[in-house]
Amino acid sequence: MASQDEKEMRDLLVRLDETVKIGFQHMYAKLDEMTRRADGHETRIRSLENWQTEVRGGAKGFFAFGKLGSAVLGALGGLLLAMGLQFAVVDKDKPVTPPATTQQH
Repeated sequence: MASQDEKEMRDLLVRLDETVKIGFQHMYAKLDEMTRRADGHETRIRSLENWQTEVRGGAKGFFAFGKLGSAVLGALGGLLLAMGLQFAVVDKDKPVTPPATTQQH
């Protein structure tokens, strides 16, 4: 028969084996959770990169016309400049009087 010391040693090894098994289960669960989070981050980053590429592509598409895009922006800038000058020239203190009308008798 096994002695008392051998039985205690076997029980100690069984408990140690169970403790190590539980520790590895917790470690694997944490690693799985971290992997899922990393995959989620990667998915979000990839979608942001795709969105950024689409926005840049749209901007490039707008300016892809080259001279036409520059002409449109130049015309728009000129129109705004002319409107600004027109507003600056009109004196706000003096009201504009309508032209004199001729009276017929």
